[in-house]
Amino acid sequence: MKEVPITATRRDSVGKGFARRERMAGNIPAVVYGPEVEPVPISVDERAFRTAMKAAGGASTLISLDVEGAKNTVVLREIQRDPVTSKITHLDFHAISMTRPMYLSIPISFVGTPRGVKTDGGIMQITMREMEVSCLPTDIPDKIELDVTDLGIGDSIHVKDVSIPKANILDSERRTVVVIAAPTVVKADAVEEAEEAEVVEGEEGAEAAEGTTEAETAEGKEPPKKDDGKKK
Repeated sequence: MKEVPITATRRDSVGKGFARRERMAGNIPAVVYGPEVEPVPISVDERAFRTAMKAAGGASTLISLDVEGAKNTVVLREIQRDPVTSKITHLDFHAISMTRPMYLSIPISFVGTPRGVKTDGGIMQITMREMEVSCLPTDIPDKIELDVTDLGIGDSIHVKDVSIPKANILDSERRTVVVIAAPTVVKADAVEEAEEAEVVEGEEGAEAAEGTTEAETAEGKEPPKKDDGKKK
């Protein structure tokens, strides 16, 4: 995995007031810490940080952090934001050991168009967008590529079907990563059922009306007499 360079400067002061002034000057207050590094408060240029993150392509990317000439390989552990403006207010960098395994999430990239979608009108349902893995910093993959081209209706890929060189997958083997579902029911069927229901309701209404007329006759209400033209 590539390392993205970021340059930072030490902060001699801490506290909300100093941090506010740093942000007004276009910098982001941050800290770098780790099992082999004492916590050091630093400041990172906000514009340079955003440019580096675009080049990184993910939070699991290794960062070569240069703090006034002292370099450490780090990962970005936390980004704190203002709850109202979403502006970045603080960064946490974790210095890592190159000889100890790391635990991190790797994004999944799906390659190709499934056969069940392309020819049978199915739907590709993705249930996992990333996987939890354990590996050495030098073996961190940029992403996990899964070829879904040959998947038909009802086919699926589970965690147990995935392998990552030099890395251990920590998610349950039974978890489903992606499945090709059958196409949805055609709306015309629903329309036809509705029309049939209307016909049934109409017939029931007619029968009810006929029953009312018969009831009235039974109660003694005679039907109107015909005029035979004879004068009384």
